[in-house]
Amino acid sequence: MIKVLKSKPLWINLIAMLVFLALVVWGVDKFLDSVTRHGESKYVPSLYGLQVEEAGNLLEELDLRYEILDSLYDENFPKNAVIEQIPDSGCLVKEERKIYIRINRGDVPMVQMPDLEDKNIKQALFILESVGLKIGHIDTVEDIAEDAVIKQLYKGNVIRVNTEIPRGSVINLIIGNGGKQAAEKVPVPDLDGSTLNEARIILGAMGLKLGEVYTTGKISDSSQATVISQSPSYSSDLMLYRGSSINVTIK
Repeated sequence: MIKVLKSKPLWINLIAMLVFLALVVWGVDKFLDSVTRHGESKYVPSLYGLQVEEAGNLLEELDLRYEILDSLYDENFPKNAVIEQIPDSGCLVKEERKIYIRINRGDVPMVQMPDLEDKNIKQALFILESVGLKIGHIDTVEDIAEDAVIKQLYKGNVIRVNTEIPRGSVINLIIGNGGKQAAEKVPVPDLDGSTLNEARIILGAMGLKLGEVYTTGKISDSSQATVISQSPSYSSDLMLYRGSSINVTIK
């Protein structure tokens, strides 16, 4: 007896084909997923202020790596702390991505003391800031050279030109008053909105002194804080003797 082989219904073949295609797509997706590490991206953490070892451990936990680009000096961070990172915190990156960091070298760089004598007070301030030095007290003496630097002082002593001192050091200046009598009265300036450095310049140029500096709120850099009040208060009618002090409050 001859047996007749019956073919499978068409719908069974279609289902088998669909299952086969689904398996192929699933396999390709898994392969691409393993190659591209899809779904394994990480957010870069903030490394600022962390020591190198701490930053390395944190990145390792996230399957990220790091490389030190170079070291710079920043007085606001401790030695060997991270002061810059690329990419920045919050960026989304793939695993094993290398994060480039700059660290604080810690040792304060030395700079040469510039020659400020006979320079106008505004020029002196610009020169000091350009080399990384800070201006301190400005005192006036009777001298024909008005608003010109007579002496430059470091830690209370006259400092010679080209002497090496740590960057960020404070330099006090003595300027001339133009030969005017010390007993001469000058108007009280309006310091509202001025930075502390600007207030020093204004007061010094008028033969006045910066007295007590009071703060309100948290201040990380007093030189960039602004004056919100002064004592004596500004008045177009009020006059002070040269050499008098004005206290300020900064924010």
